Amino acid sequence: MLWQDITIAGTGAWVPPIKREHEPWGSPDTAQPSMAALNGFTSAAVSTDHTATQMAARAGLKALRHADVTGTDLSLVVHAHFQDEDHYTPAPYLLRVLGGPDTTGIEVGAASDGGAAALVTAAEHLTARPHANAALVTAGARFPAGRWGHVRETGYVAGDAGAAAVLTRRTGFARLAATAQAAEPQLEVLTRARKEPAGARSFLAEETGLMPHIDALQRSTRRCVETVLDETDSKPEDISHVVAIAIGSVVLDMVLAGSPLSVRSDDTSWTFGRHLGHAGPSDILLALDRLFRSGTLRAGERVLVVSFGLGFRWTTALLEITRDPAAAVPAGR
Repeated sequence: MLWQDITIAGTGAWVPPIKREHEPWGSPDTAQPSMAALNGFTSAAVSTDHTATQMAARAGLKALRHADVTGTDLSLVVHAHFQDEDHYTPAPYLLRVLGGPDTTGIEVGAASDGGAAALVTAAEHLTARPHANAALVTAGARFPAGRWGHVRETGYVAGDAGAAAVLTRRTGFARLAATAQAAEPQLEVLTRARKEPAGARSFLAEETGLMPHIDALQRSTRRCVETVLDETDSKPEDISHVVAIAIGSVVLDMVLAGSPLSVRSDDTSWTFGRHLGHAGPSDILLALDRLFRSGTLRAGERVLVVSFGLGFRWTTALLEITRDPAAAVPAGR
């Protein structure tokens, strides 16, 4: 899908304190690395006093300031979330604290693909409503240890964070050039919640991991990446930066191996994400905020977003930097 005049004008992130993994290694008897350590995770952001939606709201405020946009400028807030037990209807909360009188809000539930999928939803909204000025994309994730601590045994560490981006027409510093999406619905069975004797709920995917399904993961990743490259007449060597979900170095290496890109996890935003943990739908927006505020981007560079999530769904996006993002911050902000 090619886009016209849709740009990212600002981003924001809210990351709680980062705590180093207490037990990066296995039991004292074996002294073997844990699955999470082998997958490259070093630490995780842990929120003890902010809900996922509250972190998304703080990130949204930063994004609005970065873009020099106010709540009255927004026609839509798209919020990506995953099992938010504190806010059953997070979008109205975000409308109340960030939106204007004419802003509407919706939730996007696409698991770890939520942040990237929400960017597409916002772009579709702006395209369908030519008189809309701006749309805000937010994402929030919080994974209490009592419910999610066991995922370390399956190879990743869950992190808490909120992130956001403001999409406008023409005025931003990163043009949305093309996006592609795909799904492997036959894998849906892996994410059906099963009730266990103790009352906990688990997914089959948490027991089997993703490795048995790597062919499907590679197939859809390759199709999405090839689509955005072909539509924009780009080659793999034209990509300056790759932003990927922080699911772990082992999984990322195997997924990226199926794409036309000659990159591994250490060539992507994973070098940042490994310290925050896998923050579900916030991963992509967190990495974009980090990249845009790094001061290293230059006009003409191309950024490729590679996202996927349980279910299973994929979103890829190709962004073209039109001017230095650092210069986009209004004076006095």
